[in-house]
Amino acid sequence: MWVNNFLTNNIMAHPDVLIIGGGSAGIAAAAGAAETGADVVLLEKNTFLGGKATAAYVGTVCGLYYRNDDPVVRYAANGFPRVFAEKLQRLSDSSPFFYKHGLRFLPYDHLAFIQLCDDVVQQNKVTLYLDAHLMHVEKDGHRIHKVSAVIHNRSITFHPKVVIDTSGESTVARFAGMDTVENKTYQAAAQIFIMTGIATDDEQILHLSLLRSICKGIDDGTYQKHYDMLSVVPGSLKRSRAVFKLGLPFEVRNDPSEMTRLQLFARKAVTEIAHYLQIHNHLFKNAVLSMIAPETGIRTGPRNAGKTVLQKEDVMDCRKVGDAVARGTWPIELWAPGKKLHLEYFASNDHYDIPAGALQSASVTNLLFAGRNISASEDALASTRVIGTCLATGYAAGHLAAAVVRDESYEAAITTIQRSTFFE
Repeated sequence: MWVNNFLTNNIMAHPDVLIIGGGSAGIAAAAGAAETGADVVLLEKNTFLGGKATAAYVGTVCGLYYRNDDPVVRYAANGFPRVFAEKLQRLSDSSPFFYKHGLRFLPYDHLAFIQLCDDVVQQNKVTLYLDAHLMHVEKDGHRIHKVSAVIHNRSITFHPKVVIDTSGESTVARFAGMDTVENKTYQAAAQIFIMTGIATDDEQILHLSLLRSICKGIDDGTYQKHYDMLSVVPGSLKRSRAVFKLGLPFEVRNDPSEMTRLQLFARKAVTEIAHYLQIHNHLFKNAVLSMIAPETGIRTGPRNAGKTVLQKEDVMDCRKVGDAVARGTWPIELWAPGKKLHLEYFASNDHYDIPAGALQSASVTNLLFAGRNISASEDALASTRVIGTCLATGYAAGHLAAAVVRDESYEAAITTIQRSTFFE
């Protein structure tokens, strides 16, 4: 597999499937492709796996279950997404959290998430490169034939048969000069942090006490109004430790300088909030700020242009299609700067189909995508971007990629995906 060119000090590799991004979708894609026997390489820019689930510490896996009031959860997908979720539940010593209007999700421990991702990669014999940064993507007509990355200060050039972009930012398309679907602004971001030593294990008491402290602080000028979108992540309070989410009051744009400003603002805000609570809220008198997530949680961004564009109407009407490769069950979840969460629900106990065409490039024959950068409108993406659905689209992309490697039709792969992950 390896050829070392000593003249250029550039390593070359020829994998069957090259996956960009080691988040939920990337891990699932690696598992899906590898289980068919494909030679898989996975590149991740961080030094750990999990993507936003671990770097931004989302804290909950949404999109795993149907929305209903039944006492027993009903999974949206069988196969890999369900197996991953049940292992994560055991590793996290967690259980599905029943939220309002029939919604339920799975709280998780971020170290358990990293451990599980490591296990999936190793068990499937995937070649993994951490600290891997994409540098160049080259097309030859309608195919990607070369991808270059810098990995631990070494340059590696890949000549893959198929590329799967699970970066969440349409990175491959942008490096290749391809069209992407972009907005001027995106959903508001959030910063996650953890405090320990809280003097209660009752989440309702903590929620009400937090709300009172914020309102009082804003009224008397000791707490910044910019920081009012603060909440406890539901289901996270355990053994005097809780995960908090701060909604940030700015629009998210594609401007790198603004993204840096957002990160700096978020970290400063969290330290000020923790200090305020330690002084002004008796539940936090002995509490300490134990973790600020390394990344700010960016919810949506540029998407790929696919053969099919999933639309809001497809989501809200629970539209079914013949080439379905995943099912969406999470409502459209919209976050605007300085405003409370807005959810748009479709019918309970129902789902919409995500078509294979939303995972396939419209212009490049060997480029697939999954996770937060599938081909979808901004409103549709507000439903599909959740971790549970990312696991499903990633797994599907892995199987579609394997079909390209074997020079088989997508139809056969779609049938395999449906049989392994759909319950009917």
